Amino acid sequence: MNGQTEREQWEEQQFLNGFRQIKEHKSDIAGTSGEMSGIYDRLKKVGFTKADVKWAEELDEKDATEVIATMARRLRIARMFGHGVARQIEMFDADRTPADERAYGEGLAAGKLRKDAANPYGADSPPGQAWQRGMNDGTEFINKDLASQFEPPSDELVKGADNGEDPFDAAHPAKIAAE
Repeated sequence: MNGQTEREQWEEQQFLNGFRQIKEHKSDIAGTSGEMSGIYDRLKKVGFTKADVKWAEELDEKDATEVIATMARRLRIARMFGHGVARQIEMFDADRTPADERAYGEGLAAGKLRKDAANPYGADSPPGQAWQRGMNDGTEFINKDLASQFEPPSDELVKGADNGEDPFDAAHPAKIAAE
């Protein structure tokens, strides 16, 4: 093939296959990014930002000690800048939350986030029972249908045609009404 050695042909094959795979992945990423953008837009409408999602990811990935250390550094930086937040927050006092209450909160979060239902405290202990109550309450919360109570105005809601009709058909009532 054009005077190429077998090694050169193999390298070209590898490059072209890799290039095709990268293009496919980039296309997938673009689609996922578009979906994520829509999710961020919906969250923005109810008062949350991308920074809030990033904060939630940090909380989900790190333990309390790491989060507290990060916040302590941020407060130190705020003091360097003379920022008012450094004078107003005293959140790093020792945790005085009773064990049962802390366990309930952990279970509640696990249920809301649909995490593994493995009770870290043991079902027979008071903290274990509190954790399980929290897990049950969190699961109940996340499964509760609240959408009907807080349905956004119709101009903010994008619904698909689930009745088999094509909303882009020239004879479709929605298209006629928009004209």
